[in-house]
Amino acid sequence: MSELSVDKIEKELVKAVQDAADHMGIALTASGGCAPGSAGVGSQVLITIMCRVEAILDITIPDNCYIFHDRTSLRQLTIREASEKLHKVINKK
Repeated sequence: MSELSVDKIEKELVKAVQDAADHMGIALTASGGCAPGSAGVGSQVLITIMCRVEAILDITIPDNCYIFHDRTSLRQLTIREASEKLHKVINKK
């Protein structure tokens, strides 16, 4: 498999977050600068989104990697930051 770009990951995360927000009736416009965890999308839903993106992109996200949160700063990450984090994790191999 060729290396997956941050932009491709971001595109899929934006679509998945927007679909989930629409389905749950959350007024949210998903974009790279949006932090879905701070905008009312719960962590259980974000985990489901991670699984969905994992299947769409045909990748494996390690069980101990929650891409929407930064453990050091204890803040919710934007979709762009989550994409960059995921890109780093899947390309460590």
